[in-house]
Amino acid sequence: MTRGRLTVVVVLAVVLAWDWFGSRLRLDADDLLTLKPGMTKDEVRGLLGEPLQEEVRRDYKFFCRSNLEQICWQPERTTWTYTRKPLIRFVPFLTFPMVWVHFNARGHLASVYIKEYFDAGMDARGVYMVRLDPCDPNDRTPYEMPGCDTEAAAEKVKEMF
Repeated sequence: MTRGRLTVVVVLAVVLAWDWFGSRLRLDADDLLTLKPGMTKDEVRGLLGEPLQEEVRRDYKFFCRSNLEQICWQPERTTWTYTRKPLIRFVPFLTFPMVWVHFNARGHLASVYIKEYFDAGMDARGVYMVRLDPCDPNDRTPYEMPGCDTEAAAEKVKEMF
């Protein structure tokens, strides 16, 4: 192999590796698992740094089980995204994580949600979630993903990051 071809192969390998791992290199599993509902945006930013994307939704309606209509409402919800879908996500055997941090209208951490995409990014499974009951702003009890073993979820997060 000539030097030029070797250089192209090395550059391509670096670009593909950066595409695949780039957004999660700065994240630490222990920091993700330290996030607790009720934290402020500044506290989250201090642990995880700046998000890759911020989305603010006003007049946010969502499904909940706590009332007869099964619809709850928040005046505003902010979502910080800390990972991104890689360009090469369509390779069948590769998986990649996604991390979302949601804040309520008062700017406090409402939920942390981590998913793992598989099957070429077409399917996903929830790995870790901790949140407050979104329909009861006075409830400070963390709610975890139903049917999920918290310790196993934490180990999966450590494996992913």
